[in-house]
Amino acid sequence: MWAVTDRTGSDYLLSAVESEGASTLFGLVGEGNAHLVDRLHESGLEYRYARHEQVGVTMADGYARTTGDVGVCTLTHGPGLTNGVTGLASADRDSVPLVVIVGDTSVAGRETSLQYLDHLGVADPVSVYGTRVESTGTLPETTRRAFAKARERSGPVVLEVPTDVQEGPAPAEPYEPKRYETGRVRPDAERIEAAAAVLDDADRPLILAGGGAAASGADGAIATLAERLGAPVATTFYAKALLPDHPLCTGIAGTFMTPASAELVPETDAVLAVGAQLSGKTTRYGDLYADAAVVQVDVDREALGRHRDVDVAILGDARETVGALTERVSPAERRAERLRERLRAADDPADLEFETEPDRVDPRALTVAVSRVSPPETVVTVDSGNNTGFPAVFHDVGRGGRMLVNGNFGAMGYSLPAALGAAAADPDRPVVCYAGDGSLMQVLGDLETAVRYDLGVVVVIYNDASYGIIRHRQHLDYGRETGASYGSPDFAAVAEGLGARGLTVRSLEDLEPVERHLAEGVDEPLVVDARTVPEVARPGFPPY
Repeated sequence: MWAVTDRTGSDYLLSAVESEGASTLFGLVGEGNAHLVDRLHESGLEYRYARHEQVGVTMADGYARTTGDVGVCTLTHGPGLTNGVTGLASADRDSVPLVVIVGDTSVAGRETSLQYLDHLGVADPVSVYGTRVESTGTLPETTRRAFAKARERSGPVVLEVPTDVQEGPAPAEPYEPKRYETGRVRPDAERIEAAAAVLDDADRPLILAGGGAAASGADGAIATLAERLGAPVATTFYAKALLPDHPLCTGIAGTFMTPASAELVPETDAVLAVGAQLSGKTTRYGDLYADAAVVQVDVDREALGRHRDVDVAILGDARETVGALTERVSPAERRAERLRERLRAADDPADLEFETEPDRVDPRALTVAVSRVSPPETVVTVDSGNNTGFPAVFHDVGRGGRMLVNGNFGAMGYSLPAALGAAAADPDRPVVCYAGDGSLMQVLGDLETAVRYDLGVVVVIYNDASYGIIRHRQHLDYGRETGASYGSPDFAAVAEGLGARGLTVRSLEDLEPVERHLAEGVDEPLVVDARTVPEVARPGFPPY
């Protein structure tokens, strides 16, 4: 055993994490990573620990999505990793760059340990890469490769570090992160000409902007192309904040749609998908764009044509490609003006007629009310279930804001830990977390984590005392429900017992403390137990 005054493998690894640009390490301590966590006292990293490994990984996910760089998390061996697999799967499906450091048993006694597990084998289906540090001598290159893979392939990487490597002497080699070229991927000129021809031939072209467009900073370029082409701009969930105030933006389209998108998207005869995966939720499982010509632009070669056949596939940076297309398409000013008139006349989701019921709030009206008091730069996190569609359609994210959702895996229990990670990444930004009561119950203990770190997140619970989307589907499919309704705890009282503020909402008039909390920047969480009308299904789901 090396004395704590000697520089160890753990010290080297933590220093490498700092060199890679991380300021915070998330996770949960156990026997496998205890030495690494102890050496945090000697590092410049902040350690934010959770009460469950899924939460630790998802906090790193929220941090990564907010900063645009790699999130880093540490877990112990065996059950530490298996508890974190759901968080890994969510990050993998949504292409979120993470490095998850798993403390393994010693090299010598590996397969005889109580908690031995083939970590890399278990994690392989839910990560883009996995690697093991075999000795302190290989620590620099293995760590460098882990971070490089997370960035290059934009997904989670598992870095397995045995305890004897952690406790052993630090390598003498100085750590140097891999350096990257900052140039953008330029599109092929012939593909640009082909795409421009498709768009010029269309009577009702549409631009569909996804997360890749947002990551590229393509908002201005897309607005210019839309105005020249006379095309509406719809967004996926991941790009909801891309053009919040533009007169040609219809809002979200796919499984969830604003009234404007519901009117215009089905009419399109050519779609330009920019940084959008065209997954099932984006295309409403093949219903949307079925007869339209499709041009897909993505910086990831593997994303092109992954979910459906496309007419023109362009490998290129979103901003560069859209700019090149703008120079080649023909102007259509009259079409643009007609489109503006239609969009001015389109229904505003906030003006819809909502349900009224004694001591219950319509979840749509609730979301509109919270949206109106949220500053434009708010980070909004969204969970999975019946609750997902309400913020998707009814919460307006302003310029500078973000909406985080694990839309391609749909794991419950995402929004609270993602909110904690986002708050760690940018403490001065307001954060609003939306969750169903079922989702929050899965990670309820980590309300205490929000309290421990003085995070002023607002947690809005759609409390219908059920797994709402399952209950709705059971009634539609079977005419009855089984095992989908639960008791309704007093979440406000539970929150106060954990050290947070609690608020029970039975009418919209009860929401005044939410506005005050967001305006004052209070450094403690506010948990809003909103008793919602259980019969209201999320947008796009038929009533029963």
